[in-house]
Amino acid sequence: MFLKKVLAIISVAFVICLANAQGMFNENLSEDDYALVKSGQTLIKNTANYRKLCLKGGKYGADKALKAIEELKPTYFAEVIHEYPYKGNENLIDEFESLILDIPSYAGIPYWSVKWEKFYDLYDEAKVVSIEKNGNRTTILADIIMDPFDYVPMRIDSEKGPDWFYYESTNLNVLEYYEKFKCVNPENMKSIIFVCRDGDRWIMYGAGAVKAPSIFFLRDRVDASFMGRIKTFCGFFFDKIKK
Repeated sequence: MFLKKVLAIISVAFVICLANAQGMFNENLSEDDYALVKSGQTLIKNTANYRKLCLKGGKYGADKALKAIEELKPTYFAEVIHEYPYKGNENLIDEFESLILDIPSYAGIPYWSVKWEKFYDLYDEAKVVSIEKNGNRTTILADIIMDPFDYVPMRIDSEKGPDWFYYESTNLNVLEYYEKFKCVNPENMKSIIFVCRDGDRWIMYGAGAVKAPSIFFLRDRVDASFMGRIKTFCGFFFDKIKK
């Protein structure tokens, strides 16, 4: 009986320590997920259900991300998580802002097509139409050429604080797929990236959210097209920090 009580106490203590260690994330980030992130790898979770997201509120940028996701109620959803030590990366916020807001650099990002088993350019073209700054907030309108959707005008909103950065891109037109099948309305596809300091580390959290019809014979194809591209986009810029 005594041994059982000791084991129970140890188990509870471990769960509490894990919860505290996870910090920004809730119970949907499993022990295996967290171990992978702590090992320095990039975690990609294609949960499909946004209600199972890992991010926890409480920080300004995190609350913005949660609000955007919950308001959209996406039918396709994925998360990308990576962390970096704070020491040696003190200027990570400024570095990441410079990288992610260099819109022309989006052209040529390599994207692996599962269907065709070869690399393509994620975006064929990426041009800035306008830039508006208001304090620590920036809004960029950009024209993106992205196969198979062709022309996609995007609004890119970003905001920076002393130890966090928030990025959100949104489509502004109807996206057509599979022989002109209209699958995404304006402002129904979002890429969100939130970066913040959490103690002795930086947390980089990306989310791809798309609200589109979930039709059984198209779901796998749409999922691969949208989620694959969003995960590639987040992963590309997360990796750029490491180089």
